[in-house]
Amino acid sequence: MTQLPPVEVVVVGGGVIGCAASYELSKAGVSVAIVEAREVASGASGASAGGVRQQGRDPRELAIAMRAIARWPSLEAELGADLGYRQDGHLTLVAREEDLPALEQRVRAERARGLGIEVVGRDVLDALVPGLAPDIIAGAWCPTDGHAMPILVTRAFCRAAQRHGATLYERTAVIGLRLQGDRVVGVRTTRGEIACRAVLLAAGAWSRELARTVGLELPIAPHALQMMVTDPMPSRLKPVLTCVGRRLSLKQLPSGAYLLGGGWSGTVDWAGRFGRTRIASLAGSAVDASAVYPLLRRTRIVRAWTGLEAIAADEVPILGPAPGVAGLIIACGFSGHGFALAPCIGELMAELIVTGQTSLPLDALRLERFAA
Repeated sequence: MTQLPPVEVVVVGGGVIGCAASYELSKAGVSVAIVEAREVASGASGASAGGVRQQGRDPRELAIAMRAIARWPSLEAELGADLGYRQDGHLTLVAREEDLPALEQRVRAERARGLGIEVVGRDVLDALVPGLAPDIIAGAWCPTDGHAMPILVTRAFCRAAQRHGATLYERTAVIGLRLQGDRVVGVRTTRGEIACRAVLLAAGAWSRELARTVGLELPIAPHALQMMVTDPMPSRLKPVLTCVGRRLSLKQLPSGAYLLGGGWSGTVDWAGRFGRTRIASLAGSAVDASAVYPLLRRTRIVRAWTGLEAIAADEVPILGPAPGVAGLIIACGFSGHGFALAPCIGELMAELIVTGQTSLPLDALRLERFAA
């Protein structure tokens, strides 16, 4: 097999996680090769709804989210690119009285961990978001949350990594990991073999297949998550909206178009490596969104798409060294909400590869948590 230039670290996957980690590694002077089967941001990162939030996180990932969001406001200057970032807050709305106590309890727990968040009533909601449906009674308001444009962010991380010396191999699929004993020493690709001392597996839904080449089973499954976008309308909505009891993530883009997400499922075509939208999901998403924000009934959906996302068995990322395979680091299973974490995940993965330690504990996120 053709031998490509050796590097210290091969990053498998040109999504936002892989590109952020490549940037941090190359910035630290580590030689890196990013290997992407298609193009940068062509997978889940390119199809993401782009939410940048801390609230509603599993406690195991909240500290990562808080550190990541603290970095987002300066990221455009650092990467030298427009990321479409807006720190306009996030509201989790409530329409039913019986749902309010659970939301209040969650907010108390998040405040105890240092997150700036509060439960606000209808008077504050009307000031933040004029035009909400009349049955909305309260919401959890986190003003430091926001949203960005995932394709712009992913490509900006990649370009920054390349400026620091990283090599990008696009349209190059990894077909297996090469072991020497119990240590990874390279990857086999459709273009040739790359020798290395460490591999970061950040290939999203495709991580499971690659892990199996070294005898590891990752408890992740591919799901096609659907997004829709409307015609542009006058700028009106600033925060991102979600609602308890509805599958909704709603934001207005800088173009004026509304982006509707919320976890509605498409159909996975694994052989073709893509997802298809479902009519029932398109209709359901439109109903849930317009029930919360009736203004949407005045516009139309102009495009819908899906992204193949790796959903972990407990819907929390899998991060850390691969048990039994020295030099292999796992960063996958982000379950539809990894985009916001990327600036911090990149730092932590670089720390782990360079020093063997991380500045935030990852024990609760390691693959071994599934052993029981």
